[in-house]
Amino acid sequence: MILNSFGLRNIPDEPVFPFTLDLVRNLPAVSLTQQVTFFVGENGSGKSTLLEALAYAANVPTVGGLPLDDDPLMEPARRLGKMMSLRFGEKTSAGFFARAEDFLGFVKNILRSIAELDAEMQEIRDNWTGGDLERALATLKAERKGYTDRYTENFDGMSHGEGFLRFFHQRITGKGLYLIDEPEAALSPARQLSLIKIIMDAVKEKGSQFIIATHSPIIMAMPHAQILHFDNGTITECSYIETTHYQLTKSFMEAPERYMEALNKEE
Repeated sequence: MILNSFGLRNIPDEPVFPFTLDLVRNLPAVSLTQQVTFFVGENGSGKSTLLEALAYAANVPTVGGLPLDDDPLMEPARRLGKMMSLRFGEKTSAGFFARAEDFLGFVKNILRSIAELDAEMQEIRDNWTGGDLERALATLKAERKGYTDRYTENFDGMSHGEGFLRFFHQRITGKGLYLIDEPEAALSPARQLSLIKIIMDAVKEKGSQFIIATHSPIIMAMPHAQILHFDNGTITECSYIETTHYQLTKSFMEAPERYMEALNKEE
C-alpha cells in the first residue's frame, strides 16, 4: 500500500468551510485496506471535498486544470488538506489527481501545443531562405510526433469517452497514487467497464493505488475494492450490495415502470 490511512490533526475553531461540515468535524482516522477505495454518497456529502484535500495533502499533481495551489475553487480543499495527517506505507513520485473536467482542459492544452508547433513550422517554411529545411524542422516535427504518437493525431476528433480512456491509459505510468473524482461523468456504461480494466491492470502490474469518488454502480462493482459510504456526516465501510447506488439501480432495472408511475403521480 502507498497510502495506509488518513485523518485530521486538529480542527480550527473559526466557523469556516469545510470545517463547518459534520463530516469533517467527525472525521475518524480512516484506514485504507485495499489498492482501490471508493468514496460513495449523495452530492453534498463531502466526498469530493475530502478527495481534493487528500490530493493536496499527498502533493499529487493535477491533470489538465490549474494546480491545486492556484485554483481558487480549491481553497476549501487546501484548508482541509493542511490539517490532514497521512500515513504512507511507501513514497512514490507517480500519480495524479483528476476530475472529468480536467480531462477537457488537458485536451485543450495538447491541441494548443500542437497548433503552436504547426504555426512555428509554417513560419519557418514561409521565411526559409536556404539550406536544409527538413533539418531545421526536425526538432519541431519530433516534438509534434511525440504528442500524436502518445495521444493520437485526431485527439480532438475522438469521442469524449474514448479520449478519456486513452488519457488514463497513457498517464498511469507507474506505481503511484491516483485520485479520481467521478470519472463516470465522461464515460458510457461500456467505457466504464474499460476503465475498470485499466485500473485493475495498473493495480496488478504496477502496484498502483486508487481512491475514486463515484456514483456509478458499475465502477464501484470492481472486485476487491474497499467502499466507504458518506452519509449524515459519517463515513462507514460497506459492501457493494449495501450501497444505495446498487440497491436503487437493481430495483429500477427490475421494474422501471413502477418508478415512472410514481413520478407521474407526483405531477
